[in-house]
Amino acid sequence: MERGGRCSSVAALRVGRAECCSGAARAPAAWSPRDLDSGQIFFYKALSGGVPCTACDESCSGVRCSAGRRCVVREGRARCVCAAACRRAGPVCGTDGRTYRSLCRLRRRACRRPAKHLALDYPGPCQVGTCEGVRCGGDKRCVLDAELGAHCARCGACSAAGAPVCAVDGRTYAGACALRRAACERGRALPLAYRGSCIANATCTSIRCGSGQRCVSGGASGARCVSCGACGAGGGAGGTRRTLCGTDKRTYPSWCRLQRAACHAGTVVDTLHRGPCKGNRNITDNSVTNERHGVDLDAA
Repeated sequence: MERGGRCSSVAALRVGRAECCSGAARAPAAWSPRDLDSGQIFFYKALSGGVPCTACDESCSGVRCSAGRRCVVREGRARCVCAAACRRAGPVCGTDGRTYRSLCRLRRRACRRPAKHLALDYPGPCQVGTCEGVRCGGDKRCVLDAELGAHCARCGACSAAGAPVCAVDGRTYAGACALRRAACERGRALPLAYRGSCIANATCTSIRCGSGQRCVSGGASGARCVSCGACGAGGGAGGTRRTLCGTDKRTYPSWCRLQRAACHAGTVVDTLHRGPCKGNRNITDNSVTNERHGVDLDAA
């Protein structure tokens, strides 16, 4: 049923009201005594917005809503809407790195965007550049990500050794799980430099990068592979823009732009600190993309 009490699509044909509405608690439906096929309903929709129908659930009696939702009656029809119940007062930090004014606001946003898998990370505002004051529950520890944002992570044990990988600290780890555990235990992101054991005095001629990556030289690993893909409207994979100062003393609008700059220059650029660099020019989208002879990195 759409607004105005009319239906514009067919769920089932040749059924009575009882059978039509028997599954309404799981998927709210509406019923019409007229048995019309999809073609006839298409013309009704074009001429009058659909076929007049009656909601199966005209009250919340018997309607079961999923967690974080409650039943309300709107326009004569029972609906499940986002309505998180919570007692925690004050700001909280979400797993998306954003601060929410309350746990209820975070849960309502998570309900409206279930594909984002948003959850509570820790109480209090999101911290940057430090784990001081971050209270992680259970066996979780505070870890700074590549953008120096604080998150709570569980340092799980690795059941078996994997294929060796080389990290940007120049050390070889027994698989991706061992690398994640090492990062968790040290409390800071430990990006992958390249797959395989670390090579002494590695150069871009001695390592192989994956599709969509380029090799840049420098750092403890000697060389590393970085992603050179296009940055979205938000500036990064999570859709957020966090200004960063790179180790080249240039300001970048996001982690993705910093990576693209390293890809363009062919040398390692890491995060020096969150926020703009002092006394140095900013790196804009155009300067990162077009600085070298007007060539877009994605097309090179």
